[in-house]
Amino acid sequence: MIRQSGIKAGPLNQRITIQRPVVRVDPASGEPLVDAWEDLPVDPVVWAAIETLKGMEYLASAEFRAGVTTRIRVRWRDDLTSAMRVLFRLMKGDVLVRETVYEIQSVLLQYQSMSEVHLMCADGVITEGGQP
Repeated sequence: MIRQSGIKAGPLNQRITIQRPVVRVDPASGEPLVDAWEDLPVDPVVWAAIETLKGMEYLASAEFRAGVTTRIRVRWRDDLTSAMRVLFRLMKGDVLVRETVYEIQSVLLQYQSMSEVHLMCADGVITEGGQP
């Protein structure tokens, strides 16, 4: 469920795209394989705050989940999972400057206020306009 929330738009100053994996089963091994990534079917492009964790926050997150270096805050929604990823495209006008892919390690729903969701992510992978 996606709901309008009371979180102020000011800190949400980056446009991101949330994607889910397209999975197929390898006929030889029977293992699931990620073939590609697709945008979520409902509101895949949202405003977000991308924050690099610092100091004690980083140390606390490392205890919780190794590799977490970035928190991405978005408005409340309950359709996000750690199997998904975040795509951030830095644009200068109509020109793509840099594309960064963040692997979601955990999804922290802020139940008390139900105003935002924190996506705890691993280091962003910078690509040259393509998917990794």
